[in-house]
Amino acid sequence: MGRVWRHIKDGITGVTRHFALSLSSISSVTVTLLLMSIFLFLSVNISTITKSMEQSVQIHAQISNDFEEKSQINEIQKQIEQLPEVLDVKFSSKENELDAFIRANDSEDAESLYGGYRGENNPMLNAFLINAKSGDEIKDLSNKIAKIEGVYKTSYGGSGTTDFLGMLEQVRNVGFIIVVTLAVIAVFLISNTIRVSIHSRRREISIMRTVGATNWYIRWPFIIEGMVIGLLGAIIPIVISIFGYQYLYQATGGILISQMFKLVAVYPLSLQISGILALIGIVVGALGSLFSVGKFLRWSR
Repeated sequence: MGRVWRHIKDGITGVTRHFALSLSSISSVTVTLLLMSIFLFLSVNISTITKSMEQSVQIHAQISNDFEEKSQINEIQKQIEQLPEVLDVKFSSKENELDAFIRANDSEDAESLYGGYRGENNPMLNAFLINAKSGDEIKDLSNKIAKIEGVYKTSYGGSGTTDFLGMLEQVRNVGFIIVVTLAVIAVFLISNTIRVSIHSRRREISIMRTVGATNWYIRWPFIIEGMVIGLLGAIIPIVISIFGYQYLYQATGGILISQMFKLVAVYPLSLQISGILALIGIVVGALGSLFSVGKFLRWSR
């Protein structure tokens, strides 16, 4: 146990001994984790919004008047349900379609204008409302359904919906690339800080090796130093993550633009992301240290 505390003490001493370099590394980790925090919040909320949009976008497949027998309708439904991209299928009768049309034309005159078409005069077609498993599959699925015998016409939210879902995915991908790049830079800066620390203690390390100290015994103080740098760099991003997201959520009432764009609740999301940031900071610091110490020990054999 005493050896562990010595490693921890030496690691913390290494941070304070070269504070200017440590501060540079801490700043790099802070910037990286701040951007990573934004990316994580964006990613979680984009995933939630995308899922919500995918569930709200339905394919509307109208059935030809020549296929009004129950057995024919059941056969069309069976063929649609067998498509691997389909999540669920719901039948909508002519009457339901007319009611939906009247509701869509929400005005005082809608009922008087179109209500008389109920019954035998109903010009609407029976239809199926289909939900896809993924928003990326809506266009292809719509085309497949349109080819089924008895389907008169298919429609959905259109290219605007699929393009918007694709744009959200691109934002998430670009954010991921930026964060990974910054994480690599942070590892490099921490590695340089540890290299200076190793250089100042090279005589001590040489003596330790002479008396039989193992490589891991030599490594641990520097690994802990890197972990401390990473953890210190995570403090500001964690504080901003918790209070910043809470402020955004309260300021917007948890809704962006419309009910479709609902933010994920502050808790436990902000605490989960804070834990991830602390862990990433520690891992980045440890990696930077391992690279430097490993290179030094190989070179000094």
